[in-house]
Amino acid sequence: MPDATIYQAIPMLTEPFVQAGIYSTPEQALKRIVLDYVERQISWAEVEMQRLERKHKQSFSEWSGALSGKASIADEDDWMEWESLQDMAKSWKQLKTAIEKSDV
Repeated sequence: MPDATIYQAIPMLTEPFVQAGIYSTPEQALKRIVLDYVERQISWAEVEMQRLERKHKQSFSEWSGALSGKASIADEDDWMEWESLQDMAKSWKQLKTAIEKSDV
């Protein structure tokens, strides 16, 4: 399969799901596989945000306000990680919505 084009690879990867009766079409199989991946990315980001919320015993917005003018380098690292996790989760959720709305 190293020389397969995307047009060859997609059916090769999705047809087993259709043949097994898991999905009725290769398009549905691909959509569900992609959605599963997106959902796992959202879940991972949410777990990481919950970890930071437990660590700091506050929501991101509460903790951000409490840090104002007195953050250590470690605090700033956590803040940047937390903010990027929020941004990633938001982007993944928007992508999920767009995929779910697709006509596939």
